Amino acid sequence: MTRPPSNASSPRGQKRGRQPNADAIRQIRVLLGDAPRRRDLLLEYLHLIQDRYQGISPLHLQALAEETKLAQVEVFEVASFYQHFQLLKDGENPKKITVRVCDSISCELAGAGVLFEQLQARFGEHLHLLKCPCVGRCHAAPV
Repeated sequence: MTRPPSNASSPRGQKRGRQPNADAIRQIRVLLGDAPRRRDLLLEYLHLIQDRYQGISPLHLQALAEETKLAQVEVFEVASFYQHFQLLKDGENPKKITVRVCDSISCELAGAGVLFEQLQARFGEHLHLLKCPCVGRCHAAPV
């Protein structure tokens, strides 16, 4: 099997994939300020974005990857791994309220699935509803 030439889908000298937005890069630079741009601080940077914008947009993920010299996929993998980050879709506005429903065995047996469905049906458009791993309150299940 042969591979297409490296410039097959993009003009010579241009990076492949989504390119960072200039406004988003400026926002990330202001947000990070003089902080060192280190890989081991990626979680801290994601928290700064989440706290400032109440969510993390694809544009901010791309800009953060550019600013830290990391691959976009690396930044996305870290952001999507942790339940406490609200990853937004293109053009989506963050919801002001986030509710997490535990989906551990104890909570599921105590009705967490039904609770989640009821919350979704009643408030789905108004809050960011997530299933999350154990929150350590099994005695008060469902949480």
